Parts: sequence; structure tokens; C-alpha cells
Amino acid sequence: MTIQKGRAVEAALTKTQRDAVTAIRRFRHQRKVGSTWLVGDRRLSRGVISDLEKMRLVREVTAGGSPVLTYIGEGD
Repeated sequence: MTIQKGRAVEAALTKTQRDAVTAIRRFRHQRKVGSTWLVGDRRLSRGVISDLEKMRLVREVTAGGSPVLTYIGEGD
């Protein structure tokens, strides 16, 4: 993916999705509570995370036995 393509994908995000991506990139403290993610001082719904996963911007992985979200920023 080129840098321009990545910027285009991120520019096409809604404000909620941009805020979620920013929080995932910024905060290391993440926790999954039911269907909600607590990322830093933000609560992110499963729907927002699912949309970002479909766009291939974030991925849920297991680190140290706990699920965490990582920014991969690939986009389509």
C-alpha cells in the first residue's frame, strides 16, 4: 500500500472511526469488556472495531494471553 492510498482510506473514515484509530495507535492500555473495548480513556463498540477490521486498519491479536488491538494501516 502506498502512503497516498493509506491517507485516502483514513480520510474516508467517519469521525468515530478516526477517533478509534487514533486511540488504538496512541494508548497501550487496552481491555476487552464484553463486546466493548476500553482503549485508554475511550470506549469503542464492537461495531466500530469490526468496521476497522474489515477495512484492514486494525487487527485483534493475543499478547500475553490477553486480546489487544493493533494498528496495521493497510487498507484495501
